[in-house]
Amino acid sequence: MNRQERQHIVFLCGLLCDKLVWQSAAKLLEGEFVCSIVSFEGFNSIVDMAKAVADKGPASFILIGHSMGGRVALEVYRQCPERVEMLGLFNTGVHPRKEGEEAGRQKLLDIAATEGMAAVADSWLPPMVAGATLQNQSLMQALKEMVSRYSVEQFNDQIHALLQRPAVESLLAIINVPALLVSANEDKWSPVKQHKEMLKSIHGSELVVIHGAGHMAPVERPADVAMIIRDFISTIKH
Repeated sequence: MNRQERQHIVFLCGLLCDKLVWQSAAKLLEGEFVCSIVSFEGFNSIVDMAKAVADKGPASFILIGHSMGGRVALEVYRQCPERVEMLGLFNTGVHPRKEGEEAGRQKLLDIAATEGMAAVADSWLPPMVAGATLQNQSLMQALKEMVSRYSVEQFNDQIHALLQRPAVESLLAIINVPALLVSANEDKWSPVKQHKEMLKSIHGSELVVIHGAGHMAPVERPADVAMIIRDFISTIKH
């Protein structure tokens, strides 16, 4: 099968994330699909992030977002539903801004302003991963370097985007493409319970829980992630 005949998968990155989060899983899929990874440095709006994805994306594509990228994926679907063949929502949520959320995020912005992005990584990353991942020094170092590639200004922009995120809960009921929800049993930020609530609202959607991973499941368990995506796409084709 040549490149033109393969389906496109567009992977969307989350807060303070770049291609590192998706690249291992994408590499396992690139023999069967045309894979691209989009991160959102320099954006301060979910709507603008989604517009950039739509503007640069292929005519039709499978759209898979992690964390903040899941919210962007839903906004892409809102903007051009006819182009999205399938939605994958990984370690994400659809709830509006919660009480106390702004203050919690401001603490990290203050760390960024006074101590730099490496200090943000030291504070932010450990609760975002599974216990076993914390023991993986090479992966934790790679994740720290990923966060440190962001500037303080870019971090502020993404936090602004999240705090001003558009409402999407009402969108779920009108999604009419296959939807794959993926959570992880050690995800404390976007727990399995949160995904079960989304499952109730998206007709015909499927939920898969990855064990031994946290909020960063795509980079913690890339082989599992690739297998889940491949299996789901295979299922919906038949």
